[in-house]
Amino acid sequence: MTKIIKNELYETLAQREFNPSETLHVIQYNKTVYWSWGVERKVNYYDKALLLIVNGHHHKGLLVITLAWNDTYSFHLINNDGTLKETVTEVYFDELQERIDQKIEYIKNYK
Repeated sequence: MTKIIKNELYETLAQREFNPSETLHVIQYNKTVYWSWGVERKVNYYDKALLLIVNGHHHKGLLVITLAWNDTYSFHLINNDGTLKETVTEVYFDELQERIDQKIEYIKNYK
């Protein structure tokens, strides 16, 4: 993971510092699900956010994962043009991968 220059949107989405590497392990628990998102790049944004460039069935663009003050995760879907598409808040760590997958890739008919 690499760090990038500061971005105003990412700064407004971030609440507190956390270890993005630990979060990456959580969302990679089921590797098949994780790789179905078409992750092209992972970025540690100053220990305030984990940024993933994804190429899924439902969302192509940026996934920004942040940790809230109440120890729940939030994730934000950002379109390729830089506009915020959707924000999901109050996600506990054990449901993070599944909730992200529903927004990025999940198709009910998959077996």
